[in-house]
Amino acid sequence: MAVRSMTWRQGLALRCLGVGLCVLAWRAIAHLIVMAGHGGRAGLLSYALATTGFFCASLGSALAILGGHMFDEVEVSARWRRL
Repeated sequence: MAVRSMTWRQGLALRCLGVGLCVLAWRAIAHLIVMAGHGGRAGLLSYALATTGFFCASLGSALAILGGHMFDEVEVSARWRRL
């Protein structure tokens, strides 16, 4: 595989994207809680908000913490390498 070189601006952009995704997740989950508080039933919108909140929170936190290092290669021990 080709070695990637990421500039500090690209790393910062990935971290900002991660924070933005976390904010989007917070808004989706907050809206879901408000819907449930008003006696809403679990419909398609509720499931879509829950899925969006989970996906954005997972990816956003990973991007915010790791930034450009998310794409770093790691060395796998000989036991788990493919033959």
